[in-house]
Amino acid sequence: MANFNTHLSVAALGGGLVALSGHALGVMDLDAAFTAWLLTTLGGLLPDIDSKSSKVVTWLFTALALITVLLLFEAVRTWPLWQQAMILSAAFVSVAYGAKQVFSRFTAHRGIFHSLLAGALFALLQVLGAYYILALEAVAAWWQGAAVFIGFTIHLLLDEIYSVDLTNIRIKRSFGTALKLWDYRRPLNSIFLLLIVAALAWHAPSPQGFWGQLQSVWQLVQS
Repeated sequence: MANFNTHLSVAALGGGLVALSGHALGVMDLDAAFTAWLLTTLGGLLPDIDSKSSKVVTWLFTALALITVLLLFEAVRTWPLWQQAMILSAAFVSVAYGAKQVFSRFTAHRGIFHSLLAGALFALLQVLGAYYILALEAVAAWWQGAAVFIGFTIHLLLDEIYSVDLTNIRIKRSFGTALKLWDYRRPLNSIFLLLIVAALAWHAPSPQGFWGQLQSVWQLVQS
C-alpha cells in the first residue's frame, strides 16, 4: 500500500493534469481548473478515512467539528459567554474525537471505503454541495464531482500497483482489496451504501449537459 505522501503527490499530479486538460479543452476557466485540482487531490486522500491512523480522518473530523461549532454559534450567540464556551467546546470535542472514535470502530481499512461505490458517494456529495449550497450550475457541479471521483480512483489504482512486488515478482496478499466495485466481504454494508448513492443520485441535478460536454471533449480529442 502506498503511503500518505505518495498518495498526496500522485493525486496532486493527477489533479494538475485534470486542471490543465480541462482548461486547454475549454470546459474550465482558471478558477474552475484550480478547484478541480484541489478536489482531485482531496479525492486522492479520501479512501484512507477508514484507516485508524490516517491523517485524513483526523483532518476530516476536525473540519466537521469546526463547521459544527460555526453552525451552533448562531444559535448560542446571545447566551452568556461562559455558556457559549461550554457548549461550543463540548460540540467540538464530541465531533472531533467522539464521532471519530465511533466512525473508526465501525469501519475496517480497505473495506467499503476502498471501492468505486464509495468514490461515487463522495463524488455525488460534491455535486450536491456545489449545486445546492454553492449555487453552481449543474455542469460545473458535475465537473467537480468528476474531479473527486478521478482522485479517488487514482488512490485505488495506486494501492493496487503497490500490491505487486516487482522486485521479487510476486503478488501481495493485499492485491484486489483496493480497486473493487464494492466491499465483497460485507454485502450488507455495500447494499446500504448503494441505497445511499441511489438516493443522492435521485436528488442530483441532471447530468445531461455534463455528458454533452464529455462527448464534445471526446470528439475533440479524437479529431
